Amino acid sequence: MNKTSNNNLALALGGGAARGAFHLGFLHFCEKHNIQIEAYSGSSIGSIISASHASGVCAKEQLRIFASKDLKKIFKFNFFRNGLFRIEQTSKIIEELLPVKNLEELQKPVYICSYDLREKKLHYFNKGEILSLCLASSALIPLFKPVKHENMYLIDGGFFDNIPIKPLENKGYDILTIDLFPKREYSVSKKINPLRILKRNLLKSLYENHAYSKEFSTHYLTSAHIRNFSLFTFKQLEDCFNLGFKEAQNHFLDII
Repeated sequence: MNKTSNNNLALALGGGAARGAFHLGFLHFCEKHNIQIEAYSGSSIGSIISASHASGVCAKEQLRIFASKDLKKIFKFNFFRNGLFRIEQTSKIIEELLPVKNLEELQKPVYICSYDLREKKLHYFNKGEILSLCLASSALIPLFKPVKHENMYLIDGGFFDNIPIKPLENKGYDILTIDLFPKREYSVSKKINPLRILKRNLLKSLYENHAYSKEFSTHYLTSAHIRNFSLFTFKQLEDCFNLGFKEAQNHFLDII
């Protein structure tokens, strides 16, 4: 691995729902070793964690919020109105997680990746309302409906660029990407399983859009053990957090 400057590091945080606790473990490692993050880019949960950390919410505090009962209460059944669930945006716990209103108010650049269904175009936002754009970047259809923003209908950017390094390129940063979907090789099965085929095709598309980020990042961090953690349960957040911290210790101390 290459050496990195202690004041030149930018993070690209991939999507992966509850596996985002792995990101927090890495950020906790950075905090303990006084490693400054100069810029962030993220899709889905990666965008939320990026914006929250750039707002001054430390990794351990974010972990507490994500594990809290109050956070679970913000998810409301939407009676299939363009999405299975909606999020109660006025909750106090949301303010704790995202205390700064607009991206322009942050002290460091944060880029939020989201896809516009209307123009069929991928956007990397560095201006605008943080909560709205984070919800847009996390709008995994059909679970959540698209988010309307400035005549755009935005959905989860992770479908098209799950580890968005492009807005960080050519700015002098050492870019570290964190991948919550480490590649798995599937064996060929003669049995036809539609769900297995769908999952395989989705992951194939995901791996393909990861390839650019992996190739052009300065550093790349993941763990095969991430596959053991479910995307949609909050019961294993602490273990996933600890895995992120451990992997940072194992692979990052030698490049500081």
